[in-house]
Amino acid sequence: MGSRWSTHQGGTIPDRSTLLADVAGIVSRSHDLNETLDNVVDLVAKRLDADVCSVYLTEPDLKHLLLRATIGLDRNSVGRVRLSFGEGLVGVAAQRGESVAVMDAKSHPDYRYFPETGEERFASLMAAPLIVSTPTSLGHFSIGVLVVQTREPREFRSRDVELLETCARLIAPLVMNSQLLALMSGTEEVRAWIVSQLGSAGVGFAAAKQPARAERNVEVRGIPASRGIAIGPVHFLDDPVDLESIHYVPNLDPKQERHDLLDALAEARRELHEVRDEVGDRFGPDFAAVFNTHIQILEDKGFVARLEDSVGRTGSGLLAIREVLAAYQETFARIENPFFRERGIDVVDVGQRVMAKLLGVRTHNVPLTEGAIVIASQLLPAHFALLETEKIAALASEHGGPTSHGAIFARALEIPSVTGATGILETARPGEEAIVDGYTGLIYLSPDQELRREYERAKRRDLIAVEHLDALAERPAETRDGTRVALTANVGLMSDLRLCERHGAEGIGLFRTELIALAHRGFPSEDEQEQLYDGVAEAMAPRPVTIRTLDLGGDKVIPDLGAVAEANPQLGWRSIRISLSDEEGFRAQLRAILRASSRRNVRLLIPMVSAVEEIRRVRALVDETKEELTRRGACFDPDLPIGVMIEIPSAALISESLARECDFFSIGTNDLTQYTLAVDRGNERVAHLYSPFHPAVLTLIDRTVRGARRAGIPVSVCGEMASNPLAVPLLVGLGIGELSGVASAVPVVKEIVRALEMGKVADDARRALDAASVAEVEAIAAERLRSSGLLDHPDIGGWLERAIEHAL
Repeated sequence: MGSRWSTHQGGTIPDRSTLLADVAGIVSRSHDLNETLDNVVDLVAKRLDADVCSVYLTEPDLKHLLLRATIGLDRNSVGRVRLSFGEGLVGVAAQRGESVAVMDAKSHPDYRYFPETGEERFASLMAAPLIVSTPTSLGHFSIGVLVVQTREPREFRSRDVELLETCARLIAPLVMNSQLLALMSGTEEVRAWIVSQLGSAGVGFAAAKQPARAERNVEVRGIPASRGIAIGPVHFLDDPVDLESIHYVPNLDPKQERHDLLDALAEARRELHEVRDEVGDRFGPDFAAVFNTHIQILEDKGFVARLEDSVGRTGSGLLAIREVLAAYQETFARIENPFFRERGIDVVDVGQRVMAKLLGVRTHNVPLTEGAIVIASQLLPAHFALLETEKIAALASEHGGPTSHGAIFARALEIPSVTGATGILETARPGEEAIVDGYTGLIYLSPDQELRREYERAKRRDLIAVEHLDALAERPAETRDGTRVALTANVGLMSDLRLCERHGAEGIGLFRTELIALAHRGFPSEDEQEQLYDGVAEAMAPRPVTIRTLDLGGDKVIPDLGAVAEANPQLGWRSIRISLSDEEGFRAQLRAILRASSRRNVRLLIPMVSAVEEIRRVRALVDETKEELTRRGACFDPDLPIGVMIEIPSAALISESLARECDFFSIGTNDLTQYTLAVDRGNERVAHLYSPFHPAVLTLIDRTVRGARRAGIPVSVCGEMASNPLAVPLLVGLGIGELSGVASAVPVVKEIVRALEMGKVADDARRALDAASVAEVEAIAAERLRSSGLLDHPDIGGWLERAIEHAL
C-alpha cells in the first residue's frame, strides 16, 4: 500500500522545510514546556494528516515514560499513562533510541494497549525518540518519544521517519533543559549515571554545567525540610562567639582599636533595638522586655566608660570585653534572688553580640537583607525568636533532620528549608546568589541563567497553586461518601493566627507554648502566659484551641533551666517530666491556661506521657488548681478537656487504659516515629531510616485509634505526618478524625480528603498494616492519590504530583 503521506487529500504533503520551520518557530517562541508540546502535537497532527500526535517524556527515574501531550487520544489520559522503557512500541523506541514504524500496530508482538487513551481505533503507529547526543563512545540518551497514529493502515517510508525524527530533534533541547532539574533530583546513582552519559556534549547540558563568568552552578544536596522555592543572596548565621577560645588579633593602632570597639557597641545597640521591636511585634511587648536588660547594659554610661578604660589599658577589644563582663557577672552572682542572679547570662549575651560586631567591623560580614538565604550549622528553635524572619527567603543548615524542631518552625513560618546539607558552610560564599529547593533538598550556588529562569517559573506555578487552594478555603473537608475530617493548624506565635485565617484552618490542634519560653529565655510569668493564651482563644473563638503544656528538653533547651548534660537528651529530662518536677512552674501554667478557658474553646494537652500514673498526677494538679481559682473567684471552664499526646510506644500500647483517664488523644507522629524506630529525628546520618510510613508506626497509630474508639474519645494527629500528602489517605483510612499540621498545608490536605472515599482508604489502611516495608506502604498511598483524579486538576495537579514524588 502506498504512503498517504505522499498525497494529501488529492495534493502533496506540506513542504518539509516549511513544516520544520514551523516547528522550530514554536520552540523558539515559547520556553514553557507544556505550551510548546501542546502546540507541536497540534501542528504535526494537522500538517501530516495524522489522526493522533503525542509526546511521551522520560521520568526522573530514567526507567519510565509519561504521556505529557496529545491530540487525538483521550486528553484525560495525559499525565496518567505511564509505561516502562521497552514496554509497548513507544517504550521500545525509547529503550533502543531508534524510530519505530508499524502499519498494523495491533499485530506487532511489542504492541501494548492502554484503554484509557482510546487508542483502539488507530491502526498504524510511528514513534521517533527525542535524543540527546553524546560523544560517539557513549552513544545517546532518550528523553522522550514523539508519536503519530492513524485510523487507516499506513505504510511509513524512510522519508516519513526522517521527517518525524527531525521534528523530535528540534524539540529535544527544550525538553532537556526543562527536564534537567527533575532528572538531577533523582538518587546519587542516577545523577552519576547522567553525568557519565551526557559528559560535556549533552544538548543543553553543557551550558548548564560549564557556565561562564560568575556562574558556578555548584549543587549541594540536603534533606527537604520545608516546601517551597527561594532565590536570593547567601547570609551566614554564625554560632555565638566563644569569648574564651576565640582567636583575635587587635589593631596595632590603639586609637583605631578603641574606635572599632565603640563602633561595635553602637551597632549592637542598633541591632538590639530592632530585635526588641521585632520580637514585640511577633510575641507581644511583654516578651520583648527581655531585651531591655541587654539594651540598658549597652547604653549605661558606666559600662561604656569601663570598656573605654579597659581597651585603653589592654589595647584589645576582646580583653576589654572579657574584663568588664567578668566584673558585671561577679556582681550578678552575689545577688541572692535566683531570677536576678540568672540574668548574668544576659551579660554574656551582650558580650557575645558586641564581640560579633567587632569581628564584623574587621571582616565586613554581609548584612541580612530582604530575600536572604540564611545558612547555619544547625537550625535551632531559639533562632526563630531572634531572626528577622520577614527578611528570610529560605533556610539551609549543614546539620539536622527534616523533623527537628528547627525544621518544624520553618514549616510553621512557611519558609522553604533544607537541612543536612553537608558541605554547605564550606562551599557557599557570603552574598552569592543561591537557589533553595525545599521540595527536593537541592541547593544551587551561583546558578546560571537558564537554571534561574526554570526555578522562577516553578515559583510562579507554586504561587498559582496556593492561590487556587486558598480561594476554596470555605469548603468542608469531607470525603466523597460523607466522612468529615477536621483540619486544624499547629502554631506557636500570635502572628501564626493570620496563617490560620488565610488557609482556612478550623482551629488550633496544637499550640506550642515552649516557643514563648524560648523567646523569653525562661518561664514567663503566669500573667504573661494568660494574656497570650487568652488572646489566642479570643481570636479563634468559637473554634477549638488545643494548648500543649511546655514541651522543653531535647533540642529545645533554655539556659539555666537546671538541666544537666545528658548522654541522650531525647530520652531524658524533657516535657511532662520537667513540668512534674517543677510543680510551682507547672501550676502557674495550668492557672494561666484555665484562666484563658472561660470561652470554653480551650483544650489542655499533655506531652510525652508514658504511663497512667503521669496523667493521673496531672489530673490531680488540675483539680487542685481549679479549687484554687474558684477560691479566688476566677472564671474558667470547669469541664476543660484534658488530652494525652501519644508519642511514646508505651503510651500507644496502653492506649486503652490511658483513654479511660483523659478526654481525647493527639498522636505526635514525629516522636512516635523516632522512639519506635530508634532514630534521632535531628540526626542527618540516620535520616534515611526515619519514616512514619514504617508498618510498626502505623500499627501503633491503629492501636491508639482502637483504644480511643473503645473509650468513646476523639483522636487526632498533630505531627508532621498530618501535612504529608502521601499520609493523608492512610490516616483517614485508619479512622483519624482530626489532622493538625502547618497552616499552609490545610488547603491541599482538604483537597485530598475531598477526593477520597472512606471505604477505599479503609481498605488501603488494612493493606498498609499488613505490609512488610516502608516502600510497600508508600506505594499503596501513592496509588490511592494517583487514582483519586487530583493529578488531573489544571491548577494543582502538577504541584501535587511533585509533592507526591518528593514524599516517596
